[in-house]
Amino acid sequence: MSFGAFSSGTSYQLQSYGFGSGGSNTASGSTYHLQGSLGEQASGSSSGTTYAANNGSIQAEQLNIPAAPTLSNGGGTYYNQLTCVVHTSGNPSDATYAIAINTTNNFSSTNYIQADGTIGASAVYQTYSAWGGSGGFQIVGLTSSTTYYVKAAAMEGQFTNTELSTSSNSGSTVAPTLSFSLSPGSSNLSSITPGTVATSSNITLNFSTNGASGGSVYIKGVHAGFYSTSQSYLVSAVSADLSSQSQGFGIQASSPSQTSGGPLTLVSPFNGTGNVVGAESTSFLQILTSSAALAGGSATANVKVKVTGTAPAVSDYAETFTFIASASF
Repeated sequence: MSFGAFSSGTSYQLQSYGFGSGGSNTASGSTYHLQGSLGEQASGSSSGTTYAANNGSIQAEQLNIPAAPTLSNGGGTYYNQLTCVVHTSGNPSDATYAIAINTTNNFSSTNYIQADGTIGASAVYQTYSAWGGSGGFQIVGLTSSTTYYVKAAAMEGQFTNTELSTSSNSGSTVAPTLSFSLSPGSSNLSSITPGTVATSSNITLNFSTNGASGGSVYIKGVHAGFYSTSQSYLVSAVSADLSSQSQGFGIQASSPSQTSGGPLTLVSPFNGTGNVVGAESTSFLQILTSSAALAGGSATANVKVKVTGTAPAVSDYAETFTFIASASF
């Protein structure tokens, strides 16, 4: 006598199944929603390295599992952020997406991208357009010289959310950079005639940084003017048009440019034209600045001097400048 048997035929056998009314049941509370269905085959799932499929009417409500978002590093210059682009993978326009992020590819501990681009513990679902559409958005507050991995899940209302994408994409931040140089290391005046403005040869200032808020170049002098050691005589630094001065010494910067980013700009009082110069000091003063990261930044600078006929006629007039550069990371 047999009390139970698996349903089978010559070409199949159902190892696990149940019978029911064929209806469905839902329940909810202040903190949960539950949907169930009776009369469906149990353990009906299959998966591979690039897909996962589950049988039944409830599973059919779910969206397509989205492909992993794409990460990129702004031409290889980002040290604390990455650009992220979500992929819809054929889901409806009102679908929303959550993005998981980790520094290891096994996602053993998962955080999520928040609406403001930072990283947090809770999943945040937003539409494709809210995540920046085809242009993507910036994940911010990242660690330099680090590789990050991302996955995505999709949702369109209750009971439709998918698992995270089965594969991940990665992107890496770089180290903070700052580059500064002078060429050549000195500038000369061939001769100085009383009552006439003399201009030195140019030096080139080269400045680049991937600092998110750019950076600046500063200058200071030893004497705050053009000084003769043998005569203990100083032609004082001034911020003025030397054409209308009887005597004075100053610096003029010009021709700021950059390969990308920036822009690099001149800072007053060193941004004069003609014979307008800025007074250097024995304290550091800003001469060049940029409010954003830049590559290939450069500018030129020279000194101008005018003396009276009573100034000692000696050949040891000089000033020593110190330049420094800083970046805002």
